[in-house]
Amino acid sequence: MNNKSIIKGIKLSVVFFEMLISLSLFAQIQPQKQPAENEIWVGATAKSITPPVALRNWVTGKPYAAIHDSIYVRAIVLRKQQKTVAVISWELVDAGESATARLRERIHEECNIPQANILLNATHNHSAPWSPVYEKGLRGEEVETWWTLRYMPSQLDSAVYSDWAKALIDQSVLAVKTALNKLTTCSVWLGRSDISGLVRNRRPRSADWGIIQSGTPEDFNYKHDYWDPQVLGDGMNFGEIDRSLDFVSFRDANNNQVASIFHMSAHAVAIYPFQDGISGDWPGATLRLTDPDLGGVGLFLQGTAGDINPARRGQEAVNHMAMTLAQQMKSAYKYAARLEVDSLIIGQSWVGLPLTDYGRKSTGLETIPAEMQMLAIGPMVLISLPGEPMTGIGREIRKRSPFPQTLVLGYSNGKGSYYIGLPGEKRFGGYESGEKTSIGTDAAGQILIESAVQLLIDNYPKNRN
Repeated sequence: MNNKSIIKGIKLSVVFFEMLISLSLFAQIQPQKQPAENEIWVGATAKSITPPVALRNWVTGKPYAAIHDSIYVRAIVLRKQQKTVAVISWELVDAGESATARLRERIHEECNIPQANILLNATHNHSAPWSPVYEKGLRGEEVETWWTLRYMPSQLDSAVYSDWAKALIDQSVLAVKTALNKLTTCSVWLGRSDISGLVRNRRPRSADWGIIQSGTPEDFNYKHDYWDPQVLGDGMNFGEIDRSLDFVSFRDANNNQVASIFHMSAHAVAIYPFQDGISGDWPGATLRLTDPDLGGVGLFLQGTAGDINPARRGQEAVNHMAMTLAQQMKSAYKYAARLEVDSLIIGQSWVGLPLTDYGRKSTGLETIPAEMQMLAIGPMVLISLPGEPMTGIGREIRKRSPFPQTLVLGYSNGKGSYYIGLPGEKRFGGYESGEKTSIGTDAAGQILIESAVQLLIDNYPKNRN
């Protein structure tokens, strides 16, 4: 046999071997049978996205002090009726438009999941970076948020930052691939618990008149020696909270938990600003307890937390919050109700949010595009919003949703107009209504609500009417 024949034989052998590998991988990610009527295919995993400490902390402008604890991308893949959906959580501050677009492109290319079927949510973790900017122009002239440039120059051209930005997407795609390879048939269960003792609305309402003297110290906040989150001075009224912890459990044929979602509304700022290292804050600490205890891979989805903080702050508060939430999830798991899962529905819509004078100046736009996305698993729907919606936005959407189980997410698929509240919220002033922190007009919140509700109505199963 001459050399050409040998080389040809080797090439054919390599091609055949590659075909076998491809068929093997395809077989791994393609379920061999259809799940029962009230079951769904589910796979989940977590991968580290911890940056190097040489990356600069947007809070201090200096390199991160240490890795207090690692941060993760967590992915759950769902499949039913030939429809595949990926829900992804980043333990970062946000999930910007550019990062969302890049991640969707890569997942579609490498996993064949439609871009419209990919939902990205951030835990709004302040002890981690903001999502990178991969492409300019998606928010007009705005490239980075003013928060990231307060204390340091842009890091976009830094080699350390560029390497981490690439690794973030690579690890996220790997998480989805791994979840696809782990698909198994599951039933879906929903339980709830009350978190009202763990969170507080940080925008209490002052009295219009009638107070002539105050016994409350001017600096009476979470850093004060006698701080008590259950006490409200100056004759103020408490702001509302969403008291619900929603716990979704995906269980296999042996009733073992394969994956879970827990959803609630509270800033991930318990350990922040008491240490300058990387940390997953209380959501990460909670999952470190629940994953080994309840089994499977857990995912936290942040709600409408624009005006909601943990009641207490600091490392002890992180430990207490994580242990309390873990215990509440165990109870929610124990007493959960099994859902009727006859369908998997996903939909999207966009709306232009009108901008303030500062918003128009900083972006060069009249309106900012805002994406809403809904994912219905039988009677339960996730409806995601961009930016930092306040708790009243979530309340109004839940109240008007046609789905009996509605979980409203913020911090998803874009920055939107940053903080956004109900009409009239801006007159109360404060940080969340500042010129730079809230670049949508007072009408933007109602526009977001109406658009989200219409998306839910448009995708509500007609046979339920």
